Amino acid sequence: MKLLAINGSRRKNGNTSWLIQSLLAPADKGGAQTESIFLGDYNIGACTGCEGCSSSWECVLKDDFAQIIKKIDAADGIVLASPTYWYSVTSDMKRFIDRCYSLIQFPVNRKQWIGKYQGTGKACVTAAICEQSEASAMGNTLSLLTDFSKDIGMDVIASVKALGFFEAGSIKADHALLEKAETTGQKLFDRLKR
Repeated sequence: MKLLAINGSRRKNGNTSWLIQSLLAPADKGGAQTESIFLGDYNIGACTGCEGCSSSWECVLKDDFAQIIKKIDAADGIVLASPTYWYSVTSDMKRFIDRCYSLIQFPVNRKQWIGKYQGTGKACVTAAICEQSEASAMGNTLSLLTDFSKDIGMDVIASVKALGFFEAGSIKADHALLEKAETTGQKLFDRLKR
């Protein structure tokens, strides 16, 4: 079993990383193969809207994006996480999501689409972190990650929201939140074991 976490943060020892570690902990303990990647380590250009992917599941732009898609293709479960920057996901995560336009097809008309992972059983957990303690300050960070995952055909089984964390690693002190993340990770792992 393979689980892939995609981290939209640039801080490698930041709160998003710690949250991901807790989400992956049950799978690690259970003997699954886990990997966590930082989008900032990859060269991913902006979607140009060229529609070159309209007859395949592949983006025609040649950069590191295809490497990440191969990792998603090979994974059974996905964790998608981002801190909140100005009420939404980071620019790294947004650029990645925009390029994933190649993971949907419009077989009949522009009003209905199918996602590449529809019917594959690929399960997903989404997670978002925000400096402010008010949920409104998170804006659409968590809903964007969740809606995107559903649109490309993944089964989103749970989401984790972390509010009130700014200093890198400050989330480590919130044992209740990290326990909740582990419980969520266990749900993902149990789902994949079926």
